[in-house]
Amino acid sequence: MSTSEDNLDNGWRSCEDGQFEKAKAIAEADLRDDPENPEALLLLAAAHRGLGEFDHALGLLEQATEIAGDWSAPELWLAEILAQDLDRPVDALAHAGEALERAEEEDELIDAVVLKAGLEIQLGKNRAARTTLAELPPSGEVKLPSETSLDLAYLFLEADAQEEAARRFRAIVDDEQGNEEAWYGLGLAAEARGDDAAKREAWLRVLALDAAIPLQAPHLGEHEMAEVAEQALAELPERARKLIENVPIIVVDLPAQSEVEQGLDPRLLGLFAGRSYAEGSTMGGAPQLTQILLFRKNLERMAIDADDLREQIRITLLHETGHFFGMSEDDLAAVGLM
Repeated sequence: MSTSEDNLDNGWRSCEDGQFEKAKAIAEADLRDDPENPEALLLLAAAHRGLGEFDHALGLLEQATEIAGDWSAPELWLAEILAQDLDRPVDALAHAGEALERAEEEDELIDAVVLKAGLEIQLGKNRAARTTLAELPPSGEVKLPSETSLDLAYLFLEADAQEEAARRFRAIVDDEQGNEEAWYGLGLAAEARGDDAAKREAWLRVLALDAAIPLQAPHLGEHEMAEVAEQALAELPERARKLIENVPIIVVDLPAQSEVEQGLDPRLLGLFAGRSYAEGSTMGGAPQLTQILLFRKNLERMAIDADDLREQIRITLLHETGHFFGMSEDDLAAVGLM
């Protein structure tokens, strides 16, 4: 291995360790000797990205893609930065398409397909996403890591290709009976097809698997979660607070098995249970909400950190409170409570 290759390998290891300034110095030293080394340009772009200097990273990747006109990686990275860091999905899609055109190795092709199809789905282009996914080699011909197989199955589901999604989820659970994410996807695919029996079977398996996973290093304690919920209720107008002030807010780990047996999503974040205010008024009885449930494990799973968890609790609590006041899912979506 050449000295340059050794140095670049050290640079990549530095990036993996979060030592972006060190990686940057290594790449810049290599480029002084060879200003058109696309590998060094890629490393320098990675270092700038790690430092949050996205414009610098984009410029370097554009240099690399011009120098190495048949190399997929710079185009793929351009698409990733534009999509993930700069929220420019339309621009990202163009580069993802170019990365797919250039892909020669199987792993490059799969990465490009995943990114391009995901962007097409994000932009509401489900038919185009199905066309992109059709470029994958037949699943029986390649052995993919479980995580990649799962990502692809969810992409098929989101692209409205439920039968293919179900087939891929089933293949995963046949190999890994304890893969709760694949079982959940299998339930979602069954729900999309209107197969309630298959949905309940899959989601009961999800509930059992999720219940067996201990909640380690939670972002917030149960008491803290309840406090956040109370703070969310304080955002309501005074009249609304009066109407709901006697409604208990209960924090539990997961939905009850009896509810999931009836078709409830085991990964709901919260649940309004009881009679809504509108129903109580119409029927002449005292308006009463039995309870609002917050599902701790599901909320923790969704959250990136403690602040994100607080926001998830707030939105979930206000969402379920909206149901008490007779708001539909569409109504809640319209006011940003989905």
